[in-house]
Amino acid sequence: MTAVTEAPSLAALAERLALVACGENSRPGKTRACDSCAKKGSTLLRITSTGAADALAAAICGTGRGPACSDCQSKAVRMIRIYNRETE
Repeated sequence: MTAVTEAPSLAALAERLALVACGENSRPGKTRACDSCAKKGSTLLRITSTGAADALAAAICGTGRGPACSDCQSKAVRMIRIYNRETE
């Protein structure tokens, strides 16, 4: 018998993306996004689903418009990879 892995819920995926935006890689052991990033979770998920890296980076950076800093651009690319892997 083969086990079927369930796709994560959209809420869990939004939380995961918020954590990445909050700087999970720059703070070892960080397991939750701050309140500000957590509130952006559903918006980040929506933008991530389009694959628009520049728009996503601008949303992460907080400017709402480009160009975003290189750190936020890297986070955006990582978030799109996570989204694509989780929704396959």
